[in-house]
Amino acid sequence: MASEDRVWVLISRSISGDITEPEIEELENIFQTQPELRADYEDLKKIRIEPRGIISLEERRALERGIEKFKLSINEEDGFNDVPLFGTHQLKPLRRKRSEIWMVAASVITVLFVGVYTLAHHKNITSNQQVLAAQYGKRIHTILPDGSSVWLNSGSSIKYANNLVVNGKREVLLTGEGYFDIKHDAKHPFIVHAGKLNIVVLGTAFDVKAYTGDKYIETTLIRGKVEILNDNKPDSKIVLYPNEKVSVNTNENEVKEVKLVTKALVVDSVSSEKNTPSTLPDENITETSWVTNSLSFSKEDFTDLAKQLERWYNVEIVFDNDTYSAKQFTGTFKNQDINEVMRALQFTQPFHYAITNNQIHIW
Repeated sequence: MASEDRVWVLISRSISGDITEPEIEELENIFQTQPELRADYEDLKKIRIEPRGIISLEERRALERGIEKFKLSINEEDGFNDVPLFGTHQLKPLRRKRSEIWMVAASVITVLFVGVYTLAHHKNITSNQQVLAAQYGKRIHTILPDGSSVWLNSGSSIKYANNLVVNGKREVLLTGEGYFDIKHDAKHPFIVHAGKLNIVVLGTAFDVKAYTGDKYIETTLIRGKVEILNDNKPDSKIVLYPNEKVSVNTNENEVKEVKLVTKALVVDSVSSEKNTPSTLPDENITETSWVTNSLSFSKEDFTDLAKQLERWYNVEIVFDNDTYSAKQFTGTFKNQDINEVMRALQFTQPFHYAITNNQIHIW
């Protein structure tokens, strides 16, 4: 029997029209052995052909949320490179109900639509591209074709052209959070496209957090210098220097800048040796602690912290009421499982919780 992931990959390909003859035959054989899937398939086709106005705003937002929930590393033949860097304690995945699987497949279709728009918007990144993705519960590391290093946090992905350099620039598209240590190359600027922001660098180390649904896109600079351009404000730019962080609310054009407090010596990679090997950031910096496998947060609302925990541990967190949703937490965890984290959080706020499989209810 085909794996669950394989089934929904075939269904999404069929609906998008990007399916081969052998795959059509494979999908038909699956329908013969699992006829209940054919009904889900037909429902998805209806969504695909419905006029956009018929789908409500709430339904569309639900599909967008489904993008991040989808298992990004579906399989290697689709170009998803899953390179585990850290060992994590994961609870066993929930067995999805048909309705939940249906929404996941719908999110795949949304991904296809978003992908077409994104590639049209950034024409320098061609269809002949590479995709690197980290599913929930995993963080990964790889070396790009130019020798730069990139770490991806849980539920994140990047896309880039096969040779990375296109029209004199090195460009990647980021969804989620990534830490970049860029090899110096004055002739080929490196650009990270994250939502409506474009981060331009030469040789530097920095973190970008741009998860779908988050209010802010955050850029934290560790070394070097970056320029941040906002599609909403093309005539202005933000310049960051080492140990500075900027948060941009692209919907309201609100900008927050802060200076980080660090203990480690910061080296300016632009003015120092150009071939200095990449190094991990200071683990005391909350914004980049995840790169060293530490989950850190400071004065984080419980609802926002819940999003981080969901991605970090591959769980689903449900607030049964709003009693504690706005309470703030500060802490650092390393190599603890979700049960230990929840018990530790209870020391500062007397909430109750219950874990069933990988779903956590809080009240």
